[in-house]
Amino acid sequence: MSAVQDMRRARHALIWQAAVRLGEFTYHSLAGEAEVSRSGVQALVTGWLRQGVVIEARRERNGLIMFRVVAGETTPASLRPDGRARREETIQGNCWTAMRRLPQFTPTDIAAHANTATCPVSVSEAQAYCQCLVRAAYLKVIRKAQPGRREAVYRLIRNTGPMPPRERRVRAIYDDNLCEFTHLGGL
Repeated sequence: MSAVQDMRRARHALIWQAAVRLGEFTYHSLAGEAEVSRSGVQALVTGWLRQGVVIEARRERNGLIMFRVVAGETTPASLRPDGRARREETIQGNCWTAMRRLPQFTPTDIAAHANTATCPVSVSEAQAYCQCLVRAAYLKVIRKAQPGRREAVYRLIRNTGPMPPRERRVRAIYDDNLCEFTHLGGL
């Protein structure tokens, strides 16, 4: 996780603590208590409403909306601006993001760019993911490895979007009579 993300999560936690202290609040009162902008508070409260940790308590005659904390002391999960929960970091996700940003790379490059405090990525894990993507035709080998001397250099040739391609093991039965696979669902 980057320093900016750490700071953002800490700021969100402080705003949540201010909301818990107040119990009931408006956008304006929470912004004043937490010493942040009203627009930033409004985006967070909208996410909290979607998450169900805050409810709209009442509307005042002057148009102010009073909110009430219903979740207690626990900090709500980090949300995107549209209210959906953020994905957890994974080794494959971090490696994929690094691959999409670098024009060409080695497993050491990927490990260096994908490694975070909450999701460490080793060179061997990056290398295994690179080899998996080469077999699936997502990566092209630009320069072959020479064991003990230099690493392979890769280039991403099939960028299908932000979600990382993952190896899956599927249970199936092969029927030699029909020359086809039948998926074993539910196992």
